[in-house]
Order: sequence, then C-alpha cells, then structure tokens
Amino acid sequence: MSDLKPEEDKRRLFLVIADDTPDALMRVLGVANVQQTRLRALTAQPDGAGLSIRLELDDQGDERAQTLAARLSACPSVRGVGFGWR
Repeated sequence: MSDLKPEEDKRRLFLVIADDTPDALMRVLGVANVQQTRLRALTAQPDGAGLSIRLELDDQGDERAQTLAARLSACPSVRGVGFGWR
C-alpha cells in the first residue's frame, strides 16, 4: 500500500505570522482570494504579540505556492511566511 496521496488530494500548508491587528486575518485571506486558492482549513490564534495563521490549501504547484508566499510576505502586517506539504 502506498503512502502517496492522489494528486487531487495534495495540499499545501502556509504558516503566516502577522501583527495582531483587527484587519490582519482579512488582509491575508484577501491575498489568498486574489490568487484564486481553494481554502480547505484555516486556524488563527494570538501568539505572543502577534497572530499565527495556518492556511491549508489545495496544491496548485510549486510556482503558484512560491508566488502566494511572496505576496503574503509583502502584505502589510505580515512578519513571516513559511509553507510546505501537509
């Protein structure tokens, strides 16, 4: 039995650290929306003086993931972005 997931089940996990401001989550979601991602799971919680946001998205390839990470990094109030496979 293979541990590999079918292509349609592959997901990317993005971890975003942002300032804990009233609009930080909406700004991050706005970037994801403009990039036409398909959101599968979302968690956001205060983390010290910041906000930790976890986005689980359908995989759209390495290039799209890198573009999304770059655009999230450029978003006001975002302090850091990391991504990988779920």
